[in-house]
Amino acid sequence: MLLEASQKYKLDLSKTVLIGDVGSTDMLAAHSVGAIKVLVLTGWGHGSLNQYRDHWAEVEPDYVAENLLDAVQWVISISNE
Repeated sequence: MLLEASQKYKLDLSKTVLIGDVGSTDMLAAHSVGAIKVLVLTGWGHGSLNQYRDHWAEVEPDYVAENLLDAVQWVISISNE
C-alpha cells in the first residue's frame, strides 16, 4: 500500500513519516520502505513497545511519542531542521 501510494502521489518515502501504535505492523511497514517511524504510546502502543516488542525487535522507532499531539510536534520540529 505504501509503495502504491508513493508511485501514485510521487512521494519520497524516505521523507515520509508513518505514525502508528502497532510495532509489528506499522513500524515494520514503515521500516520496509525506509520511512520515518513514530510509535505513539496510546492505543496499542504501550503493549507494542513492551509486551510485544519481540515481534519487531529488529526495528527501532525514530521517535516514541506519548500521544498524537506529541508525534506531530516532533515531526514539525524535525521538518524545521
